[in-house]
Amino acid sequence: MTAEDETTPPVVPNRYDVATRGEAVRLPGWMTGEDAATPLTRGERIRLAWSRQRGRRHVAFVVLLALALLGATATLGHVTVDRVRAGTARTTGSPTPSPVPLSQVGEPRDLFAGSAAADFAVGEKSLTLPRATAAGPFTATEVAAALTQVRKALAAARLDLNMLVGDPEPFLALLAPDARQQLAHDFEDNSFVHYATRIGSGEGAEEIRARGTIRYRATRTEDGVPVLEITTAYVWVYAFDVPRTTPGQAGLAAIRDEVVWQVPRSDGLPAAQRGLWLVSAQASTSNVECSRLAEGFLAVYPWLGGPGSFQPC
Repeated sequence: MTAEDETTPPVVPNRYDVATRGEAVRLPGWMTGEDAATPLTRGERIRLAWSRQRGRRHVAFVVLLALALLGATATLGHVTVDRVRAGTARTTGSPTPSPVPLSQVGEPRDLFAGSAAADFAVGEKSLTLPRATAAGPFTATEVAAALTQVRKALAAARLDLNMLVGDPEPFLALLAPDARQQLAHDFEDNSFVHYATRIGSGEGAEEIRARGTIRYRATRTEDGVPVLEITTAYVWVYAFDVPRTTPGQAGLAAIRDEVVWQVPRSDGLPAAQRGLWLVSAQASTSNVECSRLAEGFLAVYPWLGGPGSFQPC
């Protein structure tokens, strides 16, 4: 804040206060005729002639000024038009860019939105193991080890890229040697689809989600061998890229399976029989192209619209 100027402001005369009442008003001599008898000097005659031409000079000046302004306006307009035509017109200040429309093409969308699998866990996060406790002759540590083997087998069979592109060896390597040899034939006649997934090279899945349960019990085989039996029941949902004109769920292919695994007690068993065995598997599908499934490939059914589009094979 600044201090105010405390000096007394000058008195401004009232421009409307022309004369005081009662004061004599004197008229100039050229109005009363007093100066008529007095001869004019040469300088006075020149000033008089100049004053008589003042009005005409004002009119001429105004006309010349108007013509000058019109000429300047016309020239400026011509230059501006030329710049616009040549694409070189300049604007003052910072130019404001025109808004660019956002393209919806290629934008990712949640194919699971609104489906039963919307809250399924992604990939291996869905493979949660139950708490391992002692069961029959199997200690808690042995149960935990067997459950871990089954979890690896599930991931290798339904989620791993090797299996998806047609290489079952990493999965088979997790099994007992004799079990490995038996299941290898399933990949020759395409009967592996009940427990494993293969996808064609041109039909890549964008994301895989799953939900299921894993339970176990101690039992014996027909030969009386103690085994830890582990049953997995899962729903696997594969999201395929589909045209944006179709519903998102049209890109979801689902498999529901139940697989029984066994891990025998290794005491007294040959080395080829020790380890993980897959003893049975069954599965059903939804929104899967059945002709491709018969060939051993999981592919989403082409969207045709209507309730029949999600029929199982």
